[in-house]
Amino acid sequence: MPSKDTLTTSSSMQLAYLSLPLETWWECLSYISKKDLQRLRLVCRFFARICFKPLFEVLSWSVPNADLLLWGPPIALEDEVRGLYSFITDDSASDIHHTVRRLNFKGIDRGFRTCLRSPRISAAYNSYLALFRQALAAFTALRALNLTAVTIDDKVAVSLQNLSFLSTLELNDCEVFSTLPIQLPLCNFEVVSTWDCEDHKVTRGALHLVAPQRLEWVVIADDRWTSALFSAWGNVPMSFLTRLTIRVQRGQSLSFLNFLRQCPRLDSLFLAPDSTLDYSDGALSPTTVPNLRVYEGPLILAHAFIIDRNITSARLDAISVDDRSGSYIPMPTESIIGVLEMTLPAAPHVRTLRLCEVCPSLPLLRLVATHMRELRTLELRLTSDAGGTGLPPEETSESISQSAVSISASELEGVLCVADHVGIPVDRLTGFPTEKYPPVETVLVWATLGLVDLPSFLEELDIQLSDYFPPMKGGLITSMSPSVGACKGGLDVSRMLRNLSRRFTRLRSCTVNEQVWAFTAGDTGGAMDWVEI
Repeated sequence: MPSKDTLTTSSSMQLAYLSLPLETWWECLSYISKKDLQRLRLVCRFFARICFKPLFEVLSWSVPNADLLLWGPPIALEDEVRGLYSFITDDSASDIHHTVRRLNFKGIDRGFRTCLRSPRISAAYNSYLALFRQALAAFTALRALNLTAVTIDDKVAVSLQNLSFLSTLELNDCEVFSTLPIQLPLCNFEVVSTWDCEDHKVTRGALHLVAPQRLEWVVIADDRWTSALFSAWGNVPMSFLTRLTIRVQRGQSLSFLNFLRQCPRLDSLFLAPDSTLDYSDGALSPTTVPNLRVYEGPLILAHAFIIDRNITSARLDAISVDDRSGSYIPMPTESIIGVLEMTLPAAPHVRTLRLCEVCPSLPLLRLVATHMRELRTLELRLTSDAGGTGLPPEETSESISQSAVSISASELEGVLCVADHVGIPVDRLTGFPTEKYPPVETVLVWATLGLVDLPSFLEELDIQLSDYFPPMKGGLITSMSPSVGACKGGLDVSRMLRNLSRRFTRLRSCTVNEQVWAFTAGDTGGAMDWVEI
């Protein structure tokens, strides 16, 4: 029989976790998968109660494999319809209906819908859509709605209008044919379209669904929607808008500038990497967007949005667009440095900087270290092409060495000492590496040797190969081995990071080729060291 002390300890532990606020439990349970939540609900009544909300807060519905609908009987679709019908109409599920906060609903893609010939399939799909409208009426506490491949007609529009708490609407490849002036009072509105739509009514109609005056976050990832936005909302004051993600083309420059003047509280601007903009001197003065703190977009436009503003975070895409093919082209390193020389001196308060589509360049990195005094996070997305020269990755370090500046005798002594300790083969006369490394490893090697400096207060360093431009044939990067943490040439990453942390004492995190290293005491405590996560 358990002793009295044992029972007392057990009771005190039970009271300890029972006394935690529900918000704390829900925050912890947000990191658990749906399957684990289902298992956890079976432990006791307490967990059955607190797991209910995170388990049913987000629901996702999607049509079974659309390919099967073209060539086989719609058995899976009809089973899905029956299951949804029982879920929506069951009175015992009313608690779940009032718990749902976000619904992700996916219909049949537009291309498949035009190919449906079977009356049985069409009838099942129409029932599926009718259940969706019925669900909108049942989910009275719904706050966010993500729609994919759905036609928004007058019936759906009225259902959206009846959602009293709806604040976020995300449309992916949706057609909007409703002509009702609904004017939903949303806070967040997102539109993503990947198919070509020749009917301009589709885009104009969508913007009549939304009341722009209270919007706080807008994402427009399509040129046609951008033009419709400027046409419908260009002269409407948007006093609450703080975050804008958009793609702008040269022909939309004047409309875009006029739109920005209607957004006095805009804090974050995210431009698509292929955005182009024509503007005159003074058109983008600090009074246009006085509260801008975050800029992400093309490097060639950085000067207009960073100069004379208190920018604290920037992502700069060093790419241009080929007018004929529409493909992305990396900017030459000389052009990148020229733009940064005009931009970085006027942005001393940037704390987070991401440079995309650049090659490892000593002048470029020295420029960052010189002007970014308060930088805390530096992210580099390197191209597999050495600055647009057509060189494969293995010749990148050789290209840098040829343009590198010679170092003094005292610096050479320090470089040789570090190279011997870490195991980097270098030229004993110049101090430069004798091995050829891919771009990511090149930056790490040069930073370790001290041949290129980094900002003094740097806390996070992230170096990865860019996703825009795949490695050239024959130039595939050899990633680090997860087991021993070594990269090409037998380099020991942990030793290199230990050396870096001696020079940059605030450095706590480093990501190399998607592998994350942290400066921590580890699971067993003890001295601080670099550990691969």
